[in-house]
Amino acid sequence: MLSRLFASRQRPFIPRRHERERVAIDLSGSRLAFSLPLNACHDSFADPSQEPPQSVNIFDNSNYFDDSKREEWKREGVARQILMKRSWELFGPIWRSRPIGYISFVLTLNRHDALPEDMSCLNPQHFEQVIIRALYYNGPCQPNHKVQQAPVNWQLHKLDGTTPIFFEKHQQHSPESLAECPFYDTHFSSFFFIPLDQRHYIYFVFNYLGYAPVKPCLKAMNSIRDSVCDSVELQLGADAKTQLSRVQQQWPGAKASAKRDIEPWVYPEWYETDDFEGKIIITKPGSPPPTWQA
Repeated sequence: MLSRLFASRQRPFIPRRHERERVAIDLSGSRLAFSLPLNACHDSFADPSQEPPQSVNIFDNSNYFDDSKREEWKREGVARQILMKRSWELFGPIWRSRPIGYISFVLTLNRHDALPEDMSCLNPQHFEQVIIRALYYNGPCQPNHKVQQAPVNWQLHKLDGTTPIFFEKHQQHSPESLAECPFYDTHFSSFFFIPLDQRHYIYFVFNYLGYAPVKPCLKAMNSIRDSVCDSVELQLGADAKTQLSRVQQQWPGAKASAKRDIEPWVYPEWYETDDFEGKIIITKPGSPPPTWQA
Protein backbone atom coordinates (compact mmCIF):
# COMPACT_ATOMS: atom_id res chain seq x y z
CA MET A 1 0.00 0.00 0.00
CA LEU A 2 3.00 2.32 -0.26
CA SER A 3 1.72 3.50 -3.64
CA ARG A 4 -1.46 4.71 -1.93
CA LEU A 5 0.46 6.28 0.93
CA PHE A 6 2.66 8.31 -1.41
CA ALA A 7 0.04 9.01 -4.08
CA SER A 8 -0.23 12.53 -5.47
CA ARG A 9 -1.65 14.35 -8.45
CA GLN A 10 1.68 13.78 -10.16
CA ARG A 11 1.60 10.05 -9.39
CA PRO A 12 -2.00 9.01 -8.79
CA PHE A 13 -2.92 5.70 -7.22
CA ILE A 14 -5.20 3.36 -9.21
CA PRO A 15 -6.42 0.43 -7.09
CA ARG A 16 -5.78 -3.04 -8.53
CA ARG A 17 -4.19 -1.62 -11.67
CA HIS A 18 -1.71 -4.50 -11.84
CA GLU A 19 -4.30 -7.23 -11.21
CA ARG A 20 -5.22 -8.25 -14.73
CA GLU A 21 -8.07 -10.47 -15.86
CA ARG A 22 -7.84 -12.21 -19.21
CA VAL A 23 -11.24 -11.95 -20.88
CA ALA A 24 -12.12 -14.28 -23.75
CA ILE A 25 -15.45 -14.09 -25.60
CA ASP A 26 -16.73 -16.38 -28.34
CA LEU A 27 -18.55 -14.18 -30.86
CA SER A 28 -20.36 -16.75 -33.00
CA GLY A 29 -17.14 -18.50 -33.96
CA SER A 30 -14.76 -15.57 -33.77
CA ARG A 31 -12.74 -15.25 -30.57
CA LEU A 32 -11.92 -11.95 -28.90
CA ALA A 33 -9.47 -11.87 -26.00
CA PHE A 34 -7.95 -9.04 -23.99
CA SER A 35 -6.60 -8.24 -20.53
CA LEU A 36 -7.79 -5.46 -18.26
CA PRO A 37 -7.57 -4.48 -14.60
CA LEU A 38 -10.17 -5.75 -12.19
CA ASN A 39 -13.08 -3.49 -11.45
CA ALA A 40 -12.07 -0.84 -8.92
CA CYS A 41 -14.83 1.69 -8.44
CA HIS A 42 -16.84 1.91 -5.24
CA ASP A 43 -20.21 2.54 -6.90
CA SER A 44 -20.09 -0.28 -9.46
CA PHE A 45 -19.40 -3.40 -7.40
CA ALA A 46 -22.04 -6.13 -7.72
CA ASP A 47 -23.26 -4.68 -11.01
CA PRO A 48 -23.96 -7.73 -13.22
CA SER A 49 -23.07 -5.74 -16.34
CA GLN A 50 -19.47 -5.77 -15.14
CA GLU A 51 -19.11 -9.48 -15.84
CA PRO A 52 -18.03 -10.38 -19.39
CA PRO A 53 -20.02 -13.07 -21.21
CA GLN A 54 -18.22 -16.23 -22.26
CA SER A 55 -20.06 -16.37 -25.57
CA VAL A 56 -22.42 -14.17 -27.57
CA ASN A 57 -24.63 -15.07 -30.50
CA ILE A 58 -24.09 -11.98 -32.61
CA PHE A 59 -26.89 -13.09 -34.96
CA ASP A 60 -29.56 -13.16 -32.22
CA ASN A 61 -31.36 -9.92 -33.02
CA SER A 62 -33.43 -10.04 -29.83
CA ASN A 63 -30.43 -8.85 -27.80
CA TYR A 64 -29.91 -5.61 -29.73
CA PHE A 65 -31.40 -2.16 -29.22
CA ASP A 66 -31.80 -0.17 -32.43
CA ASP A 67 -32.46 3.50 -33.11
CA SER A 68 -35.72 3.03 -35.04
CA LYS A 69 -37.68 5.07 -32.48
CA ARG A 70 -35.50 8.14 -32.94
CA GLU A 71 -36.43 10.99 -35.21
CA GLU A 72 -35.45 10.19 -38.78
CA TRP A 73 -32.61 12.71 -38.96
CA LYS A 74 -31.02 11.10 -35.88
CA ARG A 75 -31.15 7.51 -37.16
CA GLU A 76 -27.76 6.01 -37.90
CA GLY A 77 -29.26 2.60 -38.66
CA VAL A 78 -27.17 0.75 -36.09
CA ALA A 79 -28.32 -1.72 -33.43
CA ARG A 80 -26.26 -2.18 -30.26
CA GLN A 81 -25.81 -4.35 -27.22
CA ILE A 82 -23.45 -3.71 -24.31
CA LEU A 83 -21.34 -6.76 -23.48
CA MET A 84 -19.51 -5.60 -20.36
CA LYS A 85 -18.39 -2.62 -18.29
CA ARG A 86 -15.53 -1.76 -15.98
CA SER A 87 -14.60 1.30 -13.95
CA TRP A 88 -11.40 2.53 -12.34
CA GLU A 89 -10.72 5.44 -10.00
CA LEU A 90 -7.62 7.56 -9.52
CA PHE A 91 -6.65 8.79 -6.05
CA GLY A 92 -4.36 11.62 -5.02
CA PRO A 93 -2.90 12.47 -1.60
CA ILE A 94 -3.74 10.07 1.22
CA TRP A 95 -5.65 12.74 3.13
CA ARG A 96 -8.15 13.06 0.28
CA SER A 97 -10.45 10.05 0.49
CA ARG A 98 -12.48 10.84 -2.63
CA PRO A 99 -11.11 9.98 -6.09
CA ILE A 100 -9.66 12.74 -8.25
CA GLY A 101 -10.20 10.96 -11.56
CA TYR A 102 -12.36 8.31 -13.14
CA ILE A 103 -12.17 5.94 -16.14
CA SER A 104 -15.15 3.99 -17.40
CA PHE A 105 -14.79 1.17 -19.91
CA VAL A 106 -17.58 -0.27 -22.05
CA LEU A 107 -17.45 -3.06 -24.63
CA THR A 108 -20.24 -2.80 -27.20
CA LEU A 109 -21.34 -5.06 -30.06
CA ASN A 110 -22.90 -3.33 -33.07
CA ARG A 111 -24.91 -4.52 -36.06
CA HIS A 112 -24.95 -2.02 -38.94
CA ASP A 113 -28.33 -2.32 -40.63
CA ALA A 114 -27.85 0.72 -42.89
CA LEU A 115 -24.61 -0.49 -44.46
CA PRO A 116 -25.20 -0.99 -48.22
CA GLU A 117 -25.28 -4.60 -49.38
CA ASP A 118 -22.22 -4.10 -51.59
CA MET A 119 -20.07 -2.90 -48.69
CA SER A 120 -18.41 -4.69 -45.77
CA CYS A 121 -16.88 -3.78 -42.41
CA LEU A 122 -14.04 -6.15 -43.37
CA ASN A 123 -13.04 -3.70 -46.12
CA PRO A 124 -10.90 -1.07 -44.34
CA GLN A 125 -12.16 1.72 -46.62
CA HIS A 126 -15.77 0.82 -45.84
CA PHE A 127 -15.08 0.38 -42.13
CA GLU A 128 -13.57 3.85 -42.02
CA GLN A 129 -16.84 5.21 -43.41
CA VAL A 130 -18.79 3.31 -40.75
CA ILE A 131 -16.74 5.07 -38.08
CA ILE A 132 -17.01 8.55 -39.60
CA ARG A 133 -20.78 8.18 -39.89
CA ALA A 134 -20.90 7.07 -36.25
CA LEU A 135 -19.05 10.24 -35.29
CA TYR A 136 -21.48 12.32 -37.34
CA TYR A 137 -24.57 10.81 -35.71
CA ASN A 138 -23.01 11.35 -32.29
CA GLY A 139 -21.94 14.88 -33.21
CA PRO A 140 -24.10 17.20 -35.34
CA CYS A 141 -27.10 14.92 -34.82
CA GLN A 142 -26.91 15.65 -31.10
CA PRO A 143 -26.78 19.45 -31.20
CA ASN A 144 -27.94 19.76 -27.58
CA HIS A 145 -24.63 18.20 -26.48
CA LYS A 146 -21.24 19.87 -26.56
CA VAL A 147 -19.60 20.29 -29.95
CA GLN A 148 -17.34 17.32 -30.60
CA GLN A 149 -13.86 17.37 -32.09
CA ALA A 150 -13.15 14.07 -33.79
CA PRO A 151 -11.39 12.04 -34.88
CA VAL A 152 -8.24 12.81 -32.88
CA ASN A 153 -5.14 10.59 -32.72
CA TRP A 154 -6.36 8.32 -35.54
CA GLN A 155 -4.44 5.02 -35.65
CA LEU A 156 -4.70 1.87 -37.76
CA HIS A 157 -4.02 -1.58 -36.30
CA LYS A 158 -3.94 -5.16 -37.57
CA LEU A 159 -5.70 -8.16 -36.04
CA ASP A 160 -6.00 -11.47 -37.90
CA GLY A 161 -6.15 -9.77 -41.29
CA THR A 162 -8.64 -7.08 -40.23
CA THR A 163 -7.98 -3.37 -39.73
CA PRO A 164 -9.15 -2.16 -36.31
CA ILE A 165 -9.10 1.61 -35.86
CA PHE A 166 -8.33 3.63 -32.74
CA PHE A 167 -9.20 7.31 -32.24
CA GLU A 168 -10.27 9.84 -29.65
CA LYS A 169 -13.27 12.15 -29.44
CA HIS A 170 -12.83 15.44 -27.59
CA GLN A 171 -15.18 18.23 -26.63
CA GLN A 172 -14.72 21.74 -27.95
CA HIS A 173 -13.87 24.23 -25.20
CA SER A 174 -13.21 27.94 -25.43
CA PRO A 175 -9.81 29.27 -24.33
CA GLU A 176 -11.60 31.09 -21.51
CA SER A 177 -13.21 27.91 -20.15
CA LEU A 178 -9.90 26.01 -20.34
CA ALA A 179 -8.12 28.82 -18.53
CA GLU A 180 -10.71 28.62 -15.75
CA CYS A 181 -11.03 24.81 -15.77
CA PRO A 182 -7.89 23.25 -17.31
CA PHE A 183 -9.06 19.76 -16.30
CA TYR A 184 -11.60 19.95 -19.15
CA ASP A 185 -8.75 18.74 -21.37
CA THR A 186 -8.97 15.38 -19.59
CA HIS A 187 -12.68 14.94 -20.33
CA PHE A 188 -12.74 12.91 -23.54
CA SER A 189 -13.35 9.42 -24.89
CA SER A 190 -11.13 6.92 -26.70
CA PHE A 191 -12.47 4.27 -29.07
CA PHE A 192 -11.09 1.05 -30.53
CA PHE A 193 -13.30 -0.28 -33.36
CA ILE A 194 -12.80 -3.90 -34.48
CA PRO A 195 -14.67 -5.48 -37.45
CA LEU A 196 -16.09 -9.00 -37.09
CA ASP A 197 -17.88 -9.64 -40.40
CA GLN A 198 -19.81 -7.73 -43.05
CA ARG A 199 -22.21 -5.95 -40.68
CA HIS A 200 -20.98 -6.69 -37.16
CA TYR A 201 -18.22 -4.98 -35.23
CA ILE A 202 -17.29 -4.32 -31.65
CA TYR A 203 -15.74 -1.31 -30.04
CA PHE A 204 -14.00 -0.50 -26.79
CA VAL A 205 -14.70 2.92 -25.31
CA PHE A 206 -12.76 4.55 -22.48
CA ASN A 207 -14.42 7.63 -20.98
CA TYR A 208 -12.18 9.94 -18.96
CA LEU A 209 -13.01 12.38 -16.19
CA GLY A 210 -9.69 13.66 -14.98
CA TYR A 211 -8.04 16.50 -13.12
CA ALA A 212 -5.32 19.12 -13.37
CA PRO A 213 -2.40 19.07 -13.86
CA VAL A 214 -3.41 17.46 -17.13
CA LYS A 215 -0.14 15.82 -18.20
CA PRO A 216 0.34 13.37 -15.28
CA CYS A 217 -3.39 12.69 -15.22
CA LEU A 218 -3.48 11.64 -18.87
CA LYS A 219 -0.26 9.68 -18.49
CA ALA A 220 -1.89 7.54 -15.80
CA MET A 221 -5.21 7.18 -17.61
CA ASN A 222 -3.62 6.41 -20.97
CA SER A 223 -1.46 3.73 -19.36
CA ILE A 224 -4.62 1.80 -18.47
CA ARG A 225 -6.25 2.37 -21.86
CA ASP A 226 -3.17 1.52 -23.90
CA SER A 227 -2.41 -1.63 -21.94
CA VAL A 228 -5.92 -2.93 -22.63
CA CYS A 229 -5.83 -2.09 -26.34
CA ASP A 230 -2.34 -3.55 -26.74
CA SER A 231 -3.50 -6.83 -25.21
CA VAL A 232 -6.34 -7.43 -27.69
CA GLU A 233 -6.25 -10.60 -29.76
CA LEU A 234 -8.77 -11.56 -32.44
CA GLN A 235 -9.21 -14.91 -34.12
CA LEU A 236 -11.82 -14.85 -36.85
CA GLY A 237 -14.16 -17.80 -37.20
CA ALA A 238 -14.37 -19.88 -40.37
CA ASP A 239 -17.28 -17.92 -41.87
CA ALA A 240 -15.68 -14.56 -41.09
CA LYS A 241 -12.41 -15.72 -42.65
CA THR A 242 -14.29 -16.71 -45.80
CA GLN A 243 -15.90 -13.27 -45.92
CA LEU A 244 -12.52 -11.60 -45.39
CA SER A 245 -10.99 -13.61 -48.23
CA ARG A 246 -13.81 -12.56 -50.57
CA VAL A 247 -13.42 -8.92 -49.56
CA GLN A 248 -9.68 -9.03 -50.24
CA GLN A 249 -10.31 -10.56 -53.66
CA GLN A 250 -13.03 -8.07 -54.56
CA TRP A 251 -11.17 -5.00 -53.27
CA PRO A 252 -7.45 -5.85 -53.46
CA GLY A 253 -5.29 -3.28 -51.77
CA ALA A 254 -8.19 -1.53 -50.02
CA LYS A 255 -6.86 0.56 -47.14
CA ALA A 256 -8.19 2.97 -44.55
CA SER A 257 -6.70 6.44 -44.26
CA ALA A 258 -3.44 6.41 -42.31
CA LYS A 259 -4.27 9.87 -40.92
CA ARG A 260 -7.44 11.88 -40.49
CA ASP A 261 -8.06 15.44 -39.39
CA ILE A 262 -10.93 16.61 -37.23
CA GLU A 263 -14.13 16.67 -39.26
CA PRO A 264 -15.15 20.29 -40.04
CA TRP A 265 -18.87 19.64 -39.60
CA VAL A 266 -21.25 22.54 -39.10
CA TYR A 267 -23.73 21.94 -36.29
CA PRO A 268 -27.39 22.85 -36.90
CA GLU A 269 -29.10 25.79 -35.25
CA TRP A 270 -31.90 24.63 -33.00
CA TYR A 271 -34.15 25.19 -30.05
CA GLU A 272 -35.85 22.85 -27.62
CA THR A 273 -39.59 22.91 -27.07
CA ASP A 274 -40.68 23.74 -23.54
CA ASP A 275 -43.29 21.00 -23.34
CA PHE A 276 -42.95 17.66 -21.53
CA GLU A 277 -41.23 15.94 -24.47
CA GLY A 278 -38.66 18.68 -24.99
CA LYS A 279 -38.19 18.01 -28.71
CA ILE A 280 -35.30 19.54 -30.63
CA ILE A 281 -36.48 21.75 -33.49
CA ILE A 282 -33.92 22.49 -36.20
CA THR A 283 -34.15 26.06 -37.50
CA LYS A 284 -31.11 25.89 -39.78
CA PRO A 285 -29.64 22.57 -40.96
CA GLY A 286 -25.98 21.83 -40.44
CA SER A 287 -23.71 19.54 -42.42
CA PRO A 288 -25.45 16.60 -44.12
CA PRO A 289 -24.47 13.04 -43.18
CA PRO A 290 -21.48 11.52 -45.00
CA THR A 291 -22.46 9.59 -48.11
CA TRP A 292 -21.43 5.99 -48.68
CA GLN A 293 -18.63 5.41 -51.18
CA ALA A 294 -18.53 1.77 -52.24
